[in-house]
Amino acid sequence: MSKPPAFKLHHGALSVSNLQRSMEFYERVLGFRESSRVSVPELSLDIVFIKKGGSYLELFCHKQARELPEFCKDNLTDFQVVGTKHIAFEVEDPQAFHQHLKKQGVADLSEIHDNNPTYFYFFFRDPDGIPLEVIARK
Repeated sequence: MSKPPAFKLHHGALSVSNLQRSMEFYERVLGFRESSRVSVPELSLDIVFIKKGGSYLELFCHKQARELPEFCKDNLTDFQVVGTKHIAFEVEDPQAFHQHLKKQGVADLSEIHDNNPTYFYFFFRDPDGIPLEVIARK
């Protein structure tokens, strides 16, 4: 079996219901900034790349966006469905980042979990209920 050529992960993509609200959230809460924007009128779609350091997210906003399905709002039921589950951001100090998110009033901020031998981790949700994870190496 041959090894694949070298690569790095460039971005993750999220579909959001309100581009302005999502942009404000990802800028204010996580420090992302707009990198590029394109509108695709024939698909009723706006696409914005946001960037923080070498990390990118691509935000899709369809004019007739549908809400996150109910089963996706609970990690335990969502794990049973094939597809992307969350995006994780690595931090140096999980306690400080957790405090920052608490002050920002993010939705569904979990406690910091210590049951993984390699990482501390916790979850929160963006304005559309999309799950986001924060991890820190032990």
